[in-house]
Amino acid sequence: MSGEAAILLELSGNRHGHREHYVALLSRLLDAAPRRPGWSLLVDRRPILITAIEESLLLYAGLGLVRALLGRRTAGLLMRPLPTVAGRSTRLRTKRWLLHLLRRFARIQTLTILPFSLEPRFARIAHGWIHDPQFWDCYAEDTPPSARQPGRLADAIRQAAAGRLTCCAIGGQGVAKGFDLFAALWNTDPALRSRMLFAYGGVVDPRQAAAAEAFAAQGGFARDRFISDEELFDLYAAADLIWCCYAPDYDQASGIFGRAMQLGIPMVVRKGSLIHRMCIAEGLAHVALDTEGGGLPAAALDPAAIPPREPLERAARRGLLQAGESLARLHAALGLAPSAPAAAILRAASLTAAPQRATTGP
Repeated sequence: MSGEAAILLELSGNRHGHREHYVALLSRLLDAAPRRPGWSLLVDRRPILITAIEESLLLYAGLGLVRALLGRRTAGLLMRPLPTVAGRSTRLRTKRWLLHLLRRFARIQTLTILPFSLEPRFARIAHGWIHDPQFWDCYAEDTPPSARQPGRLADAIRQAAAGRLTCCAIGGQGVAKGFDLFAALWNTDPALRSRMLFAYGGVVDPRQAAAAEAFAAQGGFARDRFISDEELFDLYAAADLIWCCYAPDYDQASGIFGRAMQLGIPMVVRKGSLIHRMCIAEGLAHVALDTEGGGLPAAALDPAAIPPREPLERAARRGLLQAGESLARLHAALGLAPSAPAAAILRAASLTAAPQRATTGP
């Protein structure tokens, strides 16, 4: 057995997008060794955290049950809880039943990555919840967001905006991320183009190629390619709004949304979505688009109605509090004492919360 206090189990080899950073962050804060499935895990005495139980729910259930009988702890993060509680297919009903069954075992801890307050039905299938690490990871790093300096891509976007407000869509661009609506708003509304610049950075789904071509032809700022971490922050630095108006079947936590939250940048969200509820619950600056009627809700993007950026100090306080709450719940689920990096964050979160307790009472 190696020296780490826990095991971070990845059920697949997928480390695309934010996944590599996500695994590294949890490994460091939990003092956990990343592992792939293997028979030795059944009897390993260390607690196991499974990073995404959707990748193999049966493996999670089987591993957890055997380990529970042996007195071992197993926890798993449920990344997309809404389809599980709301779905009507046989597959989702079975998944819901199995997760509900696992709630009977104290040594198996299923955690959603969104609070139960956003959707009370989550409590039927999970023991508890944390805040998505992508909502607070910047404040668990040695270099806070305020230390980053914008680069050439941010300058290019600001130059193209020529004084207009800028709405940025970041990362892979497809229907799930709402690129079809993003492009349609820009392509069909000259009044919108006169008062705002739409910009995106990330690879466009080939099925949206025609919309992307029209977007560029109408003067939209397009970077249809892989975006480096430095360029990613440039897009945030140049943005007055971050596009998070995702498709109804992509109703889940989002790293793009989380990074905007940590930087205090207003977001465009779909009215009624989970992240819209998160905006309301956390008092986040946002614009909610009503996409139910079938029309293009461009009127909601009037510059006069767009809120300003949140002070970074307030965003940092929220990020630290979310980090502290999440790490406390993770360590409790795994039966672990906090690692040194986690303990430092918990102390900082406690100090951040203290003034609020003094003014708001118990």
